[in-house]
Amino acid sequence: MKKITFLFFIITISSFSQKTKPIYGTVVDSLGVVNDANIYNKNSKIGTNSTQKGDFKIYCKLGDTLVFSSVQHQTKEYIVNQGSFVSFNFKIYLALKTYELDEFELKKHNLSGVLALDVSQVKENENEISAVSLGLPNAGIPKLKPIDRKIYTASTSNGMIPLDLILNTLNGTIKRLKNQKKIIEDNEDVAELYSEYKFNLGADFKIAKEDEYRFLYYCRSDSSFIAERSKTKFEFINFLKLKAKEFNQLKND
Repeated sequence: MKKITFLFFIITISSFSQKTKPIYGTVVDSLGVVNDANIYNKNSKIGTNSTQKGDFKIYCKLGDTLVFSSVQHQTKEYIVNQGSFVSFNFKIYLALKTYELDEFELKKHNLSGVLALDVSQVKENENEISAVSLGLPNAGIPKLKPIDRKIYTASTSNGMIPLDLILNTLNGTIKRLKNQKKIIEDNEDVAELYSEYKFNLGADFKIAKEDEYRFLYYCRSDSSFIAERSKTKFEFINFLKLKAKEFNQLKND
């Protein structure tokens, strides 16, 4: 009788451990809560997003692996354990991605950092003297991005013979900088696309959760991407649907 009872206890514990249950949590970083973070269960292939308050709810089993990701954060994996279900609201900490800045300008101002307040304190002055009003050379021209400044510096010279251009072309510096520029622009475009269409990728374009970024880079690599991006949103969505069909077909081949 004791053996039967013990066997029943083992079976009960085993089936309990395999039961899918909800986990409640909050995604945070060093600045506070993280909204719209992606939470993906690698085992069940089910995903969700954190709310504006950073909260999330996802169903999983013991041993499942949850992947937490965000465009501005480093991806983190978490293995579900028994304690995950006990705590009603445990916190997942995501580390912010760090970017190297080539240079920046530090200006003195009396701004509070609150946009509405700062705008209300700015007084219009039609007669304000500025580089643009004085007609100075290059006034009003947008500043070059860091990578564009590097390319400009590497390809210009003082004097009649463009020595820098010749040398940097021969040693591959200009080619390397242009490749870096393409990578930067690709990443910026993909981040913008994901922010704009992340809720359409699965529902409308039938893209699997784990393939979302791969699909967006696939779209960005199309030679007609820039031209399509400049069209109306309706036309661009049709472009994305066409690329999604191609992408899924290639994946299944």
